Amino acid sequence: MRYQRWYGWDGANDSLWSQSIRPILDPREFGASASHVARLIRGDRDLSCRYARVFGAPASSDDEKVLVDAGKALAAFQETLVTWRTAFDEFRDALARGDRTATARYPEPAQRGLLVFIGKGACNTCHAGPAFTNGEFHDTGIPFFVEPGRVDPGRHEGIKKLLSSRYNLLGPYSDDPARSTAIGTRHVAIEHRNFGEFKTPSLRKLAMTAPYMHNGRLATLHDVVKHYSEISPDRLHSDGERILKALQLSERETEDLVAFLESLQDGGVDYRRKHFAEDCR
Repeated sequence: MRYQRWYGWDGANDSLWSQSIRPILDPREFGASASHVARLIRGDRDLSCRYARVFGAPASSDDEKVLVDAGKALAAFQETLVTWRTAFDEFRDALARGDRTATARYPEPAQRGLLVFIGKGACNTCHAGPAFTNGEFHDTGIPFFVEPGRVDPGRHEGIKKLLSSRYNLLGPYSDDPARSTAIGTRHVAIEHRNFGEFKTPSLRKLAMTAPYMHNGRLATLHDVVKHYSEISPDRLHSDGERILKALQLSERETEDLVAFLESLQDGGVDYRRKHFAEDCR
């Protein structure tokens, strides 16, 4: 999470700490308030002690500041959560050092799927870099109607929320006096094409994150690949980007691409035990 620059499917937050505040206040989630959070921290002996140790003073009478500090503490924890090495990472490094024995351990379907990913599928146009995302927003051809007469505007509304928020990186709670980390926020602008655009997620560990797309419309990775294989250009906004076209993948290409995507799952506890046991003793 720490490597992203926009947070939420609509990018309505420009920092992990402001994103951490959102579910606390959102009536659809915790539905709490700044006063609720501040009262909890001041009234709990353990939390109030930890707050003072972290921030150098007891929780003040300013409820909103205490809420923001809670968001920053949550963000500090979330920044420690990173994925471990994947089968693909091992394969990539083996290729770089010319280790044919190690590269042979990577399943052939996944190898073929990688070729589809960077070739015919052109998936790396948006899913690029170590996290397999460009961190930007795109129209994926998924209907964004929430119910008859109401739509999810995606990035278009997200930019409005971002610019009006007191918790953005240009606001009073930024830890950067020069606001040098807020360049993106300062220059982001709403365009009509942003309507119905949603954030490109990381593909790391995506085998564990079903269902898929911004509204959970697709149940499996096979469904996702099929969607992009059969997508109709008519489903895309007329004034939006023209990145996508029907990939028309064969059944084997589909299965191979899914095999590659599944290889982006990390080794989890087993990997850590194997490679870091000595550090834990």
